[in-house]
Amino acid sequence: MTKPARAKTRMTKPEARIKPETRMTNDQAAPLVSSFGLRHSGLIRISGFGFRVFLLTCLAPLPIARGDSPAGVLRVLASRHYRIHTDLEPAFAEELARRMDGMYDEYDRRLADFRAAGDQPVFDVYLFRHQSDYTRFAGNGSRNTGGVFMSGKNVLAAFLEGQGRDALRRTLQHEAFHQFAWTAIGPELPVWLNEGMAQLFEEGLWTGQGFLLGQVPPRRVRQLQAELGGSRIIPFRTLLSIDNKTWGENLHRDAILGATQYNQSWAMVHFLVHATDPTGGAKYRARLIKMLKLIHDGEDGERAFRDAFSDNIDGFQARFVEYARALKPTPEATLIDHQDVLADMLVELAERGKHFNDADEFRRSVADGGYRIKYNKAQVQWSTAEDPLVYFCDLTGRPFGSDRLYLSPRTGAVLPDLVCRGTDRFQLRTRFHQVSGGSRVEHETVIDALPGVAGVR
Repeated sequence: MTKPARAKTRMTKPEARIKPETRMTNDQAAPLVSSFGLRHSGLIRISGFGFRVFLLTCLAPLPIARGDSPAGVLRVLASRHYRIHTDLEPAFAEELARRMDGMYDEYDRRLADFRAAGDQPVFDVYLFRHQSDYTRFAGNGSRNTGGVFMSGKNVLAAFLEGQGRDALRRTLQHEAFHQFAWTAIGPELPVWLNEGMAQLFEEGLWTGQGFLLGQVPPRRVRQLQAELGGSRIIPFRTLLSIDNKTWGENLHRDAILGATQYNQSWAMVHFLVHATDPTGGAKYRARLIKMLKLIHDGEDGERAFRDAFSDNIDGFQARFVEYARALKPTPEATLIDHQDVLADMLVELAERGKHFNDADEFRRSVADGGYRIKYNKAQVQWSTAEDPLVYFCDLTGRPFGSDRLYLSPRTGAVLPDLVCRGTDRFQLRTRFHQVSGGSRVEHETVIDALPGVAGVR
């Protein structure tokens, strides 16, 4: 996973002129780490395709130099589907193990046609606290990545330092799909399909009991609309024929094209999985499974697409563009997007010496200051709503009461948790962490299913 650019943001008051740079309108804030982990100056929320562009490694395995790795100091955590070698903090490692088992169950359930007879394999995963240990383990080719699947050893590796917990969680959901697909479907998945499916699972939201899949985050819709409006959509004929070498070259040569490759692949797979016919049934899902079976049986990816769908590639692209133009963010992903904005504001205001006893005081300060945030992510720039109170309301526009949005102090935390009960099914809890050895702060958002609510699949 490469990081082609750093997002840049500022928090401003309405009278301040907003520029696409990292300077604050008031005092300069210290660098910090956001909920999705990249270092920046000032306020930022980094997530998704623009800054988590994955290098396809399944066909070009990296060597594992076990003699040079810190494996001797790693403890082993055994879960139902994974053998996790890690030096991460135990509670966090155990949470990741539960999440990865839940994600494996989703891979297996949704791709049940490829389930092998007999015992299911147990996969090896190496999770490091420090990037230097990760790089030493995975080799120099991993130096600019945040996570990697090494097909030659059928091993997944990732690290926490500098990324943040949310980024690591998403990386594992993505890379673990590559590991699963390599074993269950085979090594010849077309790169657009392999990456598109991995991103579909990457966006799944873990409730602690199950995953909410099919999510459409606002950031992906913003990117997709920018690509449609700027005529940057890659022709289907081109994307279907891209091989791993060309994909990688595009990433290194043109960060914007690289981001488009990933986001369009996600959107194409979302279209194939979630587009509906007039009766509300899945329109293309059975054909997608047919295509995967053909690839599993040895057919070339382009031919498999034509055999499963149609020779009318241009007409198929036209249907996709119609779907993409109408695509809207899902409610759950929108609530998290709003939560991230509030968390960014809390961090930035804390940098300015402003701390709050409760959410009402926080709300009044934001409203009185008229604060807005400008985000600059790759080629997409956007600003938060002119009325910041939007982020203190549910999706119907009703303000959250003190029982639905509140600050919850946590012992040892740099800031109190921000808790939002956005629906009757779950609540969001954003936790803030001081990054070891510096003044930077990262935040993570987890979903807690409410009592009596089963996990949603």
